[in-house]
Amino acid sequence: MRIDHLVWYNADLAVGRRHFAAALDAEPMYGGAHPGEGTANAVLSLGPETYLEILGRDVAQGDASLAPEVAALQGPGLYHWAVGSSDLAALSRRAAAAGLKSGDLVPGGRVKPDGKRLDWLCWGLDGHGFGALVPFFIDWRGSEHPALAAPRGGRVAGFEVHTPQRGQLQAIFDILDIDIPVIAAAAPQVVATLESGKGQMTLTSFTPLPRGYVI
Repeated sequence: MRIDHLVWYNADLAVGRRHFAAALDAEPMYGGAHPGEGTANAVLSLGPETYLEILGRDVAQGDASLAPEVAALQGPGLYHWAVGSSDLAALSRRAAAAGLKSGDLVPGGRVKPDGKRLDWLCWGLDGHGFGALVPFFIDWRGSEHPALAAPRGGRVAGFEVHTPQRGQLQAIFDILDIDIPVIAAAAPQVVATLESGKGQMTLTSFTPLPRGYVI
């Protein structure tokens, strides 16, 4: 299992970029806008196939196209996270066979500011009730992985999810082969620790927990 990327939301993308440039080993690279979604991003590599996505509002698009949940987010925080996979169809079948509600396989793509095209395929679970504690899955379909083009900012030194329903969430993770510590706790939360030449920083999810990436 490989964490593909972490999504950190800060409404002001420039502020988010400065925050991570000060805390990690490089300045996040502008990744481009998401047409029709009202957002843009910047990216920072955390390894050969892992990166941090800083997501923010795109002033050129305005707020009208923002998803209601994104528009309602207060302050910065971890919004959702993705796991890399090369066979999403098999993963979907395994989930369905185990009685989980499988979402659709959803293709996407866009052209980056450097003119290169990114293509991807996403998949996730529906109706599990754990929100952003459960990742979505992504296959880059032969595109250059975003981590390879981004400056190296550090690495993921630790990652865990907290929940008052540890047994139920662990069962889902086992079905999906998600090898991430599930910690019994009073409140749900995602906690990531990044390490760089400047030391460690801890990223935590929003409270209340977002619903996560819904396919």
